[in-house]
Amino acid sequence: MVAVRLPESALDYITSALNDAGGLAERVAKNPILEPVAFVPEDTEPELLEDFSSGGIMSQPEADAELALYLHFLKKRNGRLHSVVFDDPWSKPGDLDYAGPPPEAMAIIAGRINYAYDLAELTQELMWQYRATEISFLRIVYISEMTAPHIHELLESQPADLLSTLARSVRHVAVNAYNDESWIIADVAQAKA
Repeated sequence: MVAVRLPESALDYITSALNDAGGLAERVAKNPILEPVAFVPEDTEPELLEDFSSGGIMSQPEADAELALYLHFLKKRNGRLHSVVFDDPWSKPGDLDYAGPPPEAMAIIAGRINYAYDLAELTQELMWQYRATEISFLRIVYISEMTAPHIHELLESQPADLLSTLARSVRHVAVNAYNDESWIIADVAQAKA
């Protein structure tokens, strides 16, 4: 696999997806989104990368493994990155039917289902679990400077502030692309106040 810097149109794709998702995604989209990258096989034709909705780039398991590896690489470069949050943009708590209590990682943020994990826990299997339980076709992954326990603590103590606080802590975002066979990963810069 190779990392490929994508054209400016990838920024439009990401920003549009985030704005369509609303909630936390829309808050994150208010910040500058920079340097979109995709991981693809070395022999991928460049013109295939320009159509973010077409498939045939790679398989979901390969893409999930590459994303997990890249996020661990980012953590090594920036020790302030602590959590990964999986967003299920159009889901509601009533959409899920658990036989027992919901997973500990589940966080209802702005009335939608999210899952917050320690970044060190991220594996290809965890990515697959997210794909298997998500309801929405749009998949969004945030990499945050907040710890997963802090996210859950704020959810309990200050739920009204969680959305804006979490949005300010997001440093990277990944959005599914290429017919949900891969991801586009971008940096999130914090807007100047």
